[in-house]
Amino acid sequence: MKILIIILLIILFILLAVFLESIREINSLRVTSYEIDISKKITALGQDKSISYDDLKDKKIVFLSDYHEALCLKEKIIHKIRDLKPDLILVGGDMVNGKSEKEDTSPASDLLNSISKVAPVLYALGNHDANMKSNFYDTSDLWAEYVARLNPEIKFLENESVSLFGGALTVHGLDIPLRYYKRIKFPKLTATDINEVLSLSDEKSYNILLGHAPDFIDSYLEWGADLVLSGHFHGGMVRVPLLGGLISPRLRLFPKYTYGKYDRDYNGAVRSLIVTNGLGQHTLKIRINNIPEIVVISFKL
Repeated sequence: MKILIIILLIILFILLAVFLESIREINSLRVTSYEIDISKKITALGQDKSISYDDLKDKKIVFLSDYHEALCLKEKIIHKIRDLKPDLILVGGDMVNGKSEKEDTSPASDLLNSISKVAPVLYALGNHDANMKSNFYDTSDLWAEYVARLNPEIKFLENESVSLFGGALTVHGLDIPLRYYKRIKFPKLTATDINEVLSLSDEKSYNILLGHAPDFIDSYLEWGADLVLSGHFHGGMVRVPLLGGLISPRLRLFPKYTYGKYDRDYNGAVRSLIVTNGLGQHTLKIRINNIPEIVVISFKL
């Protein structure tokens, strides 16, 4: 009997420790920096005189995704981005939850309006944004109110592209149908599918694609993205040492692309996927070994 009590106490202690650690991480924020080497692309293009890649030198881009109304982090995010002083802010989607007509979207709009005073903001939709906009949960009116509160200078990229820094950089925002976000069985997104809604504007430019779901990496890169920025998987919620993220929204254990930078070689030039673990949670509010982050991107010429 004593052994059973000891075992139960140990289990309770472990559960309490996990609970407290998850609370700590949910309320924490870190910055993860990546330096992207674009020298091979420049060499492959033969230093095309119509574009000066020097315009990317010393540029700093902030990428954030999956806020999900993380009210406890709002002020921390704003202060951190102000301190970082980026030249451009990219939003990868799911700033809202989009599941209830009673949802308060003001934390997300307040956050976006505040950071839009620091640098231009380009916003691509995630599945939760798309759910709200498409009235999936009878929330289209809420989406309209949310957008109306946003600084009009915040630009939504819904299968649109923007050329920046003298044409040296092009940012593309991919908005895919909701069927591609299904959990168990979902269709494959191909490069041809992407090209039907989003044409590559300039192969001479360095092309960043905001593609919310990271498991379509092969199609993103085949389409022509030099760098893909994704979220959606929340780092797998629980990150197990050596094994990675525990579970994805697809309900798959230890999915391949949950967090970090993944490189592929395309004819001598490296193309990359960066997956952020995001900022908030929605259904299961759990984070273990998975502190919310802001991503900072710079370029090596």
